[in-house]
Amino acid sequence: MTKTDEPEAAQAQIDARVRRDIDQHGWHLVLVPAEEPGPGWAHTLGLLETFEHPEVIVFGIDLQVLAALLNHLGEAVRLGRQFEAGRDEEGLIEGRVLTFRDVAPKWRTPFLGNAAWHYQREDFGVLQCFWPDPGGAFPWQPEADPEWKGDQPLLYEPGTQAALSEALIDSLRREGAL
Repeated sequence: MTKTDEPEAAQAQIDARVRRDIDQHGWHLVLVPAEEPGPGWAHTLGLLETFEHPEVIVFGIDLQVLAALLNHLGEAVRLGRQFEAGRDEEGLIEGRVLTFRDVAPKWRTPFLGNAAWHYQREDFGVLQCFWPDPGGAFPWQPEADPEWKGDQPLLYEPGTQAALSEALIDSLRREGAL
């Protein structure tokens, strides 16, 4: 194998793992570690093709917590639950209400580029799952804890300044995603 074949072989292994997870579980999880000062995030890949349900992305918290949450949401979708933008959901995690918003098309590639690669298109449905701060406020509410606001960008907003914190804007610019 030549050096130029190595990236192709690595990509083929990743593609095979994604396909295996989707075939076995109905979805694959993509985990993106936090890169200070920006938050980490995780999203599903396969809910659309398996269950005709939008993919789900969630930010902040610990990656293992995000993975557990997304797997829990995936299981709920497998059992027939449909999450919708603008609807609060109780009973998904103890003591917390979650809510969902549609992700603006502008943010699909920067945050779900591998899903765009998988689907070979950028016009797939994505819901962002939001979790409240300890006081029960969501990041767009004025009473939300400022420390928690930066952990959850508002990807339903098409404008960069309205959607992202300065730290996340800087991080995405360094990566060449903006």
